[in-house]
Amino acid sequence: MASIDGYFKGKSVLLTGGSSGIGYAAAERLLKAGAEVTLVARRVAPLEEAKAKLGSSGSGARVHTLALDVSREDDVAEKVAAHLAAHPTDVLINNAGVVMPGRFLELESKHFREMMDINYFGSVNMCRAVIPHLVAKGGGAVLNVSSMAGIIGIYGYTAYAASKFALYGFSEALRGEMVPHKVQVSVCLPPDTDTPQLAFENQYKPKETKAIAGAVKTMSAAAVAEEMLAGVAGGAFTIIPGFDGRMTVAAQRWVPSVVRWYSDMAMKKAK
Repeated sequence: MASIDGYFKGKSVLLTGGSSGIGYAAAERLLKAGAEVTLVARRVAPLEEAKAKLGSSGSGARVHTLALDVSREDDVAEKVAAHLAAHPTDVLINNAGVVMPGRFLELESKHFREMMDINYFGSVNMCRAVIPHLVAKGGGAVLNVSSMAGIIGIYGYTAYAASKFALYGFSEALRGEMVPHKVQVSVCLPPDTDTPQLAFENQYKPKETKAIAGAVKTMSAAAVAEEMLAGVAGGAFTIIPGFDGRMTVAAQRWVPSVVRWYSDMAMKKAK
């Protein structure tokens, strides 16, 4: 099995959501492995700040930035095409995502639309812009970062889980289509991860959601990045960081009624 360093050395990686959290941690690890990295996000200032921090190691890090809105197909098509002409890419990592928890009867409809536009259609837009380039090159890799909420829908995540379930299904179908083109497709299911997004999310979680997720161990962004990049290097399709995450997925797969019972009990206690 290829190591992260062996697989990514000399490769060019296009990474959305790269200015903070899991994306930034992945960029750090990729640069350590000898990859060239392009950080993609909506806002210029955080991108430039992340680039400066990544380049401050003095290791000759090759970092580029690309400001665009992944939810806008026209913006993605125009800017990614220009970037690929200057920087041929080997790997696409779709990590950009947003979350707003809340009870279905209370959550505003705009949040349902926003999460589908960014978490799902954002990844689809990037794939449509990059995959033809990978096919023309003779192969490459795509990693879509979903979530544990992409296979387990729990209280407070009707909007978020829907977008991440969609991304998992898209990835699974895409994997089969890309096999003849030698484009590897992987999907990562991170658990709660210590990032600025989780800190934001925790402000709005219903108490029932906190009770259900309370026993789940939070992973560091660096640990998640390490496991997901190792998964890509090893050719895995589904990448589940952390022992707790793998046990949760196994329980959902083999005894889903027990997972629902546990969630319902935790929710009732919280009430």
